[in-house]
Amino acid sequence: MARSIRARRKSSRWYVFLPIFVILLTAAGIVLYSIPPSLQDIGRAVQSAVSKISIRSAGQSPAEPVLRGTIYDRNWRELAVSYQLFSVVINPAELHDRKETVEKLAAIFEEKPERLAARLKNAQDSFVIKADVDQFQVEQINGLHLRGVVCKPEEVRFYPGHATASHVLGFMGDGVGLAGVEGKYDAVLRGGGFGDVNIPDINFQGQQRLGITGSDLLLTLDINLQKQLESRFRNYLATTNGIEKGMALLVEPSSGRILALVNQPSFNPNYFWKASESNRINRIYNHVLSKELIRPVLARAAAIEREGIEGPGLLPVTVAAPDYGFSPEKLDAFEHQIQLYGSVFGNWEPGSGAAQEPEAEPVVTGVQVGVTLASLVNGGWRITPYVVDSVYDYQTSKRYGRNSDATEKIHVLDPALGVKIRRELFQDWISAQDNLMAYTADYTQVRKKDGLAHFSIQDLFVGFAPAKQPRFFLLIAVEQDYLNPRDLNKGSSLTAMEQMGRELLGQFTKTTVAQSVSEKPPERNKENMRQFFISKRLNFKESPGKITESTPRMPKVRGMSLRKGLQQLDRYNIKMRINGSGRIIAQYPLPGQSLIGIEECMLTLEPR
Repeated sequence: MARSIRARRKSSRWYVFLPIFVILLTAAGIVLYSIPPSLQDIGRAVQSAVSKISIRSAGQSPAEPVLRGTIYDRNWRELAVSYQLFSVVINPAELHDRKETVEKLAAIFEEKPERLAARLKNAQDSFVIKADVDQFQVEQINGLHLRGVVCKPEEVRFYPGHATASHVLGFMGDGVGLAGVEGKYDAVLRGGGFGDVNIPDINFQGQQRLGITGSDLLLTLDINLQKQLESRFRNYLATTNGIEKGMALLVEPSSGRILALVNQPSFNPNYFWKASESNRINRIYNHVLSKELIRPVLARAAAIEREGIEGPGLLPVTVAAPDYGFSPEKLDAFEHQIQLYGSVFGNWEPGSGAAQEPEAEPVVTGVQVGVTLASLVNGGWRITPYVVDSVYDYQTSKRYGRNSDATEKIHVLDPALGVKIRRELFQDWISAQDNLMAYTADYTQVRKKDGLAHFSIQDLFVGFAPAKQPRFFLLIAVEQDYLNPRDLNKGSSLTAMEQMGRELLGQFTKTTVAQSVSEKPPERNKENMRQFFISKRLNFKESPGKITESTPRMPKVRGMSLRKGLQQLDRYNIKMRINGSGRIIAQYPLPGQSLIGIEECMLTLEPR
């Protein structure tokens, strides 16, 4: 009872002293407010300290990140490589002296101070004042110990060959592979580990996961052969009368390795958003060719099979019956036997081929034509071409090659008969002097659409060398969407194509192939790195003259819903291409990038 009375007395004392505490706290606040303004920055200092937990500031040494894996050709030459750059972020509320900060940064960036001051003038929140800053510039900024200046590391992808092999490599944006090898093997290249489900053609040699500390991809492409083919092909198109679209494929017929692949028009994956969608199409896998282009070869092959191993030789084409007497139905049966229309999609190009339109003329893709004719060269072995050779894993310091059964090989002809077909099929097109085979054809298509006739002319070249034991199989095809009078001064485009194909095959056979390739990737190519930084300097170099209005720049929409993202982008009046559904996980152009000259924006959404 006594204890209860004492407790009540103590409680009543607290009520007496409570007003006194309130008066003292109010007085303390008035005194603190009268102290010089420097102490009023306490709240902002706390906020700055919190922000620096997630963003490293100038003067700190960030840990070395795991960059996206490099893509090499078959001789370890860089096709796609990542470099670490930095974005300089400014928090206006933290700056001690804006004028001094602007002048020091402008000297490092080699820009006019007025330009930086204009961007900083009305800024309230943190923003990126400079992107693509290199390590040397970051070290200079670190040495200045500027308050409110943060250097944020970021990864930039670079394609040293620019448009070279762009349809094979694909492209990426905002850290995500969006097409080609970059898109198909995004999980392999981005680091953090992957399993055989991500790249089933590779032999893991008992390992459960690879790429935990990074991995690189080695392709079958030969960059020297690729450049030779691209250069000659572009020159050929430039000299023809209005032909702009085409494709070319160079493979090893006995193995299926793709050595070079060309599509025209092409694009530069360093600036892929500037290219139209039609330029980014991999025509060799998706554009259709008329079956009539190779009908003479197929009919002759079917006739050799009909005669059998002991049968007599075929009559010359000039005196033989049309299609060697085959009805369309029987010839169609032979085409299905050798799987002319079969799937040819290897381990890098998703899809199932060009769709056949109902009641349309039979069509095939360029790669289907190539695989079918190569199977006749191979003695009846139909081999699906591929472009990924091996994976290099940094944790185990080891290179992992393809599984023995990864390459799809199907015998579409009797082995003994296949040898006879290979020996007799192309004898009318073999040049003993040049030690190669060359076949050409052209075909004019007329398609009706919406009541109108649509014309297109297709030219085809197919060749292999050497003639007896082919190492190289080359296919070139072009298309013209309209009828143009032939320029007699330039001669036949088909004749020029045949000459180009013959000369290329002659050059390829003189190519020396390395007998063995190193099991480890080389050091970074210094020339490629130099070119990369030169390109960045040129892109951001300020043009002389009067400072104009601020450049429209891509806002950050990653992480937003599609509706909010479109609201942000609506005022820029650019076309939108949207992949997937859900929230935005990748965008291109990247945040802060100039929108001058950009006609299309690409958004990738997370699947639901």
